[in-house]
Amino acid sequence: MRIAKISKNNISYNLIIYFFLLWNAIKLFLINTDPIIQILNFVLSIGIYFCIEDIKLEIKNKKRFGFFLGLISLSLIIIRSFLLNSVEDKYYYLNLPFGIFALIIILKPLNQLFEFRNIILISFLLPLRKLFYIVFINFFVPLTRYLTWFVLYIIGKNPVFYNKSSLLIDDIEIKISNGCAGVDNLYFVLSIGIIYMLIFRLKDKFNIFLFSIFSFLISITVNIFRNTLIAIVVSSNNLHKDYIYHFLHDSYGSLIFSFISVSIISFFYFKLLNKELSIKDKI
Repeated sequence: MRIAKISKNNISYNLIIYFFLLWNAIKLFLINTDPIIQILNFVLSIGIYFCIEDIKLEIKNKKRFGFFLGLISLSLIIIRSFLLNSVEDKYYYLNLPFGIFALIIILKPLNQLFEFRNIILISFLLPLRKLFYIVFINFFVPLTRYLTWFVLYIIGKNPVFYNKSSLLIDDIEIKISNGCAGVDNLYFVLSIGIIYMLIFRLKDKFNIFLFSIFSFLISITVNIFRNTLIAIVVSSNNLHKDYIYHFLHDSYGSLIFSFISVSIISFFYFKLLNKELSIKDKI
């Protein structure tokens, strides 16, 4: 009887966190955040879900400072999220980690937070995306421009450098802007890799290094392929080129390339993981 009771409590505590994850996803959708942000938030929520399944969630003592601090913090976070109504309000980056942290304080004393380190780290990957973008965008824009020029040159399109951010193909300007740099795609791929390493750990340091390098190269390669495809479409005589351009560049179609990157690195990661497990079974 006691085991059944604990199981029931665990389910209810899990549901509180699940409802918060759902609420955060709904808010991101309602304020019309970038699709890549919504997909990233969904992936992080899945990662948090898997982490929670391995942890026993119990409120052992409600008469502690941390419990009341977490309860007050969560109430303020929920109220603040109701006031979130525009992408201009950058708080939407912080709602997930702040909410998760408040829920953890409610469940556990402050000196036991290390037990939830993976969940906290995963939740903070959302605001860290903004910092990652700011730090690396100025490096990846020129890099992407040169690599796109190189691939177009190799396939015989004879691109010409027009200015600091554009290429010319048959007098048609192809602008390589911030959205073409692939920073979001790279961060998305790296976030998936971090979640894999937290939940399905690789033990071999060489495999970890190999996967990190592979993920970086795949992300850049797929983005250059995307830019090359867009450049070919824009410089063509296709009657539907404007529609195709907006789909691949501005719409949810751009996410296709992120999914391609994630699919490739996921296949590679679990190949390495299965190899490690098979070696372990033979020992």
